Amino acid sequence: MAPQRSYPVEIVRQLDAARLASYDPEEADRGEEDGFYGNQHFRDLRGVAWDQVAEALIREAALFQRFSDADDVDDEAELYEEERGEAFLPEDDLWGLDIGVIAATLALSAMGCTTVSSCNAGGFGGQHVAAFPYIAFFLPNGRVGEVLTFAERAGVGVDAVDGGIARLFADNDFGLHAFAKAALDHYGFGVSPGP
Repeated sequence: MAPQRSYPVEIVRQLDAARLASYDPEEADRGEEDGFYGNQHFRDLRGVAWDQVAEALIREAALFQRFSDADDVDDEAELYEEERGEAFLPEDDLWGLDIGVIAATLALSAMGCTTVSSCNAGGFGGQHVAAFPYIAFFLPNGRVGEVLTFAERAGVGVDAVDGGIARLFADNDFGLHAFAKAALDHYGFGVSPGP
């Protein structure tokens, strides 16, 4: 397992379902071409299935090991980006998602959430703008309880940012991966690869 970085963020789990925002599905449909809520690299992951989440957990855990074994994390990140540039299908490059947010982003999508943006805060090399790993997403009211439960099991935070968009976040590199495992375990797949 790769060395784990810690990030200076307080873990809270606070969501007011009445204040959560909704979105225009037609705008999301155009998102990959026009951007979506400020994300010009938006990938529409609505409709992701749980078997894809299970596969993402395995592949992300392998990436954790790969980066742990690397002599230089930034060099490894550069090599990984080159490899992703050669991918043909979105799933081949794990939808362009950062290591550390991949499985959780897919788990949220499989739960019926619509993810907007994410960042791993640079825990696996490269330049990243976020101060801590996070995923921003639209959260249907009917899924608030589940998201809070899985966040608690994983030891990660969840809140809402300006405009009522939900945010799942962690104070370490592997917390969001643990969220995905908790969600997948709940849905009966019992996959538990990775750290």
